[in-house]
Amino acid sequence: MLRRLHSLLTIVLLGLSACTMAETDFPNRAVTIVVPFPPGGQSDNIGRWLGNGLSKKWKVPVIIENKGGAAGNIGAAYDSSQPADGYTLLVSNTATHVINPNIYKNPGFDAKRDFEPVIMVIKSADAILVNNDVPAHSVAELIALTKARPGQINFGVPGYGSAGHFVGILFNNVAGINMNAVPYKGTPQVQADILNGNLQVVVDNVTTWTPLAEAGRLRMLAVTSRSRLANLPNIPTMQELGFKDFEATTFSGITVPRGTPKEVITKLNADIGAVIASDEFKAYIKGDVIVGGSPEEFGRVIDQDYAVWGKVARDIDLKAE
Repeated sequence: MLRRLHSLLTIVLLGLSACTMAETDFPNRAVTIVVPFPPGGQSDNIGRWLGNGLSKKWKVPVIIENKGGAAGNIGAAYDSSQPADGYTLLVSNTATHVINPNIYKNPGFDAKRDFEPVIMVIKSADAILVNNDVPAHSVAELIALTKARPGQINFGVPGYGSAGHFVGILFNNVAGINMNAVPYKGTPQVQADILNGNLQVVVDNVTTWTPLAEAGRLRMLAVTSRSRLANLPNIPTMQELGFKDFEATTFSGITVPRGTPKEVITKLNADIGAVIASDEFKAYIKGDVIVGGSPEEFGRVIDQDYAVWGKVARDIDLKAE
């Protein structure tokens, strides 16, 4: 009996030792970052910037896998079905974890049940921009133009139910106008149409569009943050322009499939936190706020925004199939 107990204890201790070694050795092979949107947008940029930094830190390949479609639902559903071992990360944002669960009857995953938060990477504002042929150099002029041309002004967004879609509809409501929302498959398609003059207005993430605005290829009229952005001091906020309480910010971060070991999540949090605190990563960010913090803090942001944007979705009766 004693020999049998000793054997069982040895097996348990060896198992615990193997688990500990696996956890402390993480990662010892290639890691995949799933981007649930096409190449070229904010989520793709974040995935690639993180992948570059993590690959250098870990000395293992970090593969970026774009799985776009259904406003991020396809990629998020795919990631939720992967092994919970920390080797498949998801670039999660307000669309995948807050908006889509509130507007899609069946997005293909449960944002609260199927994922573990790792770290919040950035907090973002949206911008309202027009192509250079639009005779509007301010939000007031855009409102007047839209009222003068009812049903003729279109605003593009990178996906039905995206944050930009919400913000554009809210802008319609508070301004008393009726711009038509035109959802695209991704940011590159929106950029192509507005730069070609086929689209008048775009409402989307400010960082994605700042380089084009700075190059004079289109005009940025306003941002949706509470305060002016440090790198865009001449661009007014919607609140400054008389739209009281008009603030719309979104998040991007990293989540993993539910059941990923806590030790792996802690390791991911620390290493990603180090990457986003680096000067190299900061150089990529223009207009967004780098956040970081603990998994628990990111989880609270997701829960809070879920409630806020859920109310907005109900108020404007935005639904998707």
